[in-house]
Amino acid sequence: MLITNFIGGEKIKNKAILLTISLVFMLALCGTVSATDHIEGGDPGGMGDVELPDAPMDESSSETSEVLVDPIITYQLNFAEYPDDSGLNPTITVKDDQGNLINFAHNPIAKQISFDYPGVTEGTTFNISVKVPGYEVLEKNVQVSRNPYDPSDPNFYANVVFDMVATPNYRLGREVTKKANQLLNLNTANPDNILCITSAGLTYLNNTTTEDCLEGILNGTNGKITYGQGNLLTLRKTRVDPTNFAFIIKNGNNLTVAYYDQNGNLVYHGIISANMTNTQWNTFVSKFGQDDAFPYISLANAWAAGLPSDTLRQAAYHGHLCLGTISGQAMIQTLLKYYPPGDLVGGVQEETSYRVLGVPGNSDDDTYMYTLDLTSGKRAYIGYATAEDNTLTGFIKWCAATKSGTLIIMRFNEDAVLALYGKTRSEVYSSISNELAFNTWLINQLKNNPESLVEIVGAYTGLTEADYNYLAGGLDSKKPVADAHGLDMEYIQGKIDEGSLIPAVPANNPTPTIGNLTEEQIKQIGIDAAKKAIELFAAEGINLEKDNYNFTVFTSAGYVRLNGQTTDMTWDGIYQILGSRLSRATLLPVHNAIYNPLWFQFTYEDQINKTVKSKTLYYNPETGEFTVKNSAACNIADVVLYDPPYDALMAWLWHNHVCGGSSPGYLITNYIYDNYPTSEDESYIFVGTSISCRDDIYQYLMGISPGLGTYYSQRMTSASSGSSIGILIKWNEKLGVGEAIIIDWTGPRFASGSNSYEEYIRLYKGDYSSPNLISAPVITTFERLITREDLQKILSGGDDSGNALVYVRGLPIRSLSDLIPTNDGSQDGNQDGNQNHNQGDNVTGGSTDSNQGGNSLIPGSDSGSDTGLPSASIGDRGPGVNAASQVQVTTQATEPTVGDSGSAREVSKKAPESEEEGINTLWIAVGAVLIGSLVALGFFKGTIMGMLK
Repeated sequence: MLITNFIGGEKIKNKAILLTISLVFMLALCGTVSATDHIEGGDPGGMGDVELPDAPMDESSSETSEVLVDPIITYQLNFAEYPDDSGLNPTITVKDDQGNLINFAHNPIAKQISFDYPGVTEGTTFNISVKVPGYEVLEKNVQVSRNPYDPSDPNFYANVVFDMVATPNYRLGREVTKKANQLLNLNTANPDNILCITSAGLTYLNNTTTEDCLEGILNGTNGKITYGQGNLLTLRKTRVDPTNFAFIIKNGNNLTVAYYDQNGNLVYHGIISANMTNTQWNTFVSKFGQDDAFPYISLANAWAAGLPSDTLRQAAYHGHLCLGTISGQAMIQTLLKYYPPGDLVGGVQEETSYRVLGVPGNSDDDTYMYTLDLTSGKRAYIGYATAEDNTLTGFIKWCAATKSGTLIIMRFNEDAVLALYGKTRSEVYSSISNELAFNTWLINQLKNNPESLVEIVGAYTGLTEADYNYLAGGLDSKKPVADAHGLDMEYIQGKIDEGSLIPAVPANNPTPTIGNLTEEQIKQIGIDAAKKAIELFAAEGINLEKDNYNFTVFTSAGYVRLNGQTTDMTWDGIYQILGSRLSRATLLPVHNAIYNPLWFQFTYEDQINKTVKSKTLYYNPETGEFTVKNSAACNIADVVLYDPPYDALMAWLWHNHVCGGSSPGYLITNYIYDNYPTSEDESYIFVGTSISCRDDIYQYLMGISPGLGTYYSQRMTSASSGSSIGILIKWNEKLGVGEAIIIDWTGPRFASGSNSYEEYIRLYKGDYSSPNLISAPVITTFERLITREDLQKILSGGDDSGNALVYVRGLPIRSLSDLIPTNDGSQDGNQDGNQNHNQGDNVTGGSTDSNQGGNSLIPGSDSGSDTGLPSASIGDRGPGVNAASQVQVTTQATEPTVGDSGSAREVSKKAPESEEEGINTLWIAVGAVLIGSLVALGFFKGTIMGMLK
């Protein structure tokens, strides 16, 4: 007998009369439910939410199968806290008393489930659990009984009531939304005039990620705020950052904000417009804090100025909007116009048609990674802090067929842009209102004349494979053949001088015409795709229900554009039909380059057999029709079966696929947070050496990036890096000192035939009990204290060795008192309070020597360069938090002592019953020295604008 799920009022197998009878004696069956409710804060074991079609039962396999009976269970959900959620459709799981999952039919209209189960007798118990977005998972044991009114009725019946309990994070999202509505009258405003900016999502509250806060905001505004409308912006924060909420209402040229903290308290209510006075700005900064004031105000005013939603999300990923962000977008548009993409290099998923040679430290670097999907973990971005101007970027366009490439070098010249704007630098940055006015002008230039914001310094053909290997480490993304050198302008100039690189002829492409689809028409694409998916799965006997956690939509929408138009509104169309969205982890935007095709992958997860069935619809903008393929466009569906942590899933989406190379990233991130938490004055910097897919994971989860000057991709061969995956740096800008930690990684070993994704996700959750785990992962570290000079050498690739790992290992053992002189309260390190940080960017490059001679590739200008080092803590406050697992630290025989920070430590994850806390003995021992130094030195306090630039 084939049992199916229902999306509407389809006929259930049982005769209509049985439904009537069951309703009549419902009250008679009250009391058949176990008195104890079991509440879980998450998905129980990753196996708890199933609505799957029955396969025909093999009656010969059961001694009692000659008489099959149908338990029919009626359920009721009560939403006392938020009655407007009563329309949510639960994802239901049914288990027998042995814990085996049972297939069933579901009629959501009648709120009934039914199934075949052999050997049912009076009082047979089944476990029923329900999962609803924003609510705790509830489960009850239900005993079924005969129909007392019809002895000939072979079926059994039960009734069960669930009093739904909102999760704390969902409740927080609903409550701050309610307060903001009362203060700003959101319910009466046009959605075009409403914006919410929040850090919720990857931040941790109540020992878990905070996507339920986002669900609370979305449900609490009744469609006024949606993902598709682009008026919900989530800042890329980390698990240790506070969870904050800013609701903004636009009234003409005025923006008013209501800002709430993670306790639901109103922190600030007032103006956030570009016309605010310096006094208002100072008050705003005092309430928001120096780290958050500029991000919130720059994003809010960019939204008000009409910046496209996908560019707004890119700015939110970077952390704020500034000249570097807009210039990066202008470079991308210029690149795609004159040097457009061809086929993927080799047609391999991990390789793209472009590579980027960046100089980290300016916001434009994050733009390329985000908008073109040129991430470091895919070896598409190489970044050294060379002596070059960090406004320079090299793009390599490689042709696999001819094994030759084109090198395009661009820059944004701040002086030239300011001249075009008609104001001096001091005028632009003299007040927040002037800077926001400049940002608005930049947005208009980006829309109407992006090429005016950037310069093509040079474009050259004739790049050979040997050149590629020298600059980027090799064509093969997985196997470097040389140590990469990044944007080595001396090498490039030499190739130009010898004539092997010759000027490239740009494509003669006209300015692209922007499409004219309305938002409703773009939304309809999502609606049509969802309806087509329902039709396709129904043809195979699978009927899709709304709000189903076992059905996931993956899509390139939100990243790709249709004829220059954003595709976000397709998300709202899919949500309207299927109830799928990001806050539920059931609509997952997969990182794609802006020029890639629009596709929707619909994946049904069979939790019993641990299989997935996917169908992908590719949209043709010329015909408005879909091409259907019975396959997956994205393999992240392979891990959703095992209920990965939300933040791990988000990091995989950033990487755009799952693979063995990316799997260790989450464990490495956990290790760093557990063992090297940052204090208030410290920030993370990471120098990748053995570059792998894992780099995308910890870069995303740690809030580090090239655009912030906190991530460097120094791709090396295995001969140069060994087992060292990178150098973690805890940098204290106020003191001008830090700690460099070389991290060596040895991966876990699993039994042959086991599923590595399932096994890794067990480890993510701290479960080391799997019989398939042969050996646990091991991390070994090597530590040295470093000066500012040391830091610059590490970021630029080491000393004469050209290897940052060799440089760190050769540093002497020093204590903080050795590095921080306290006799006169002064120190070397360029702590000038008037130092400008280039529109919010943390810049790591030194002064640029711009005079390279008459035949120089680079014109004589050092616009945009700076001499500062990363000075802002990138979202890391307080001790590290890891709810999923703990780490046991096994210290080697020689314990590090005060002044001996170089002793390696081996860290491996063990079974939970033997967990211990790791202690960094160095920092405890030198605490008194540090405090004394701080008293002598005083805390460096720059201007507010200096902190933000």
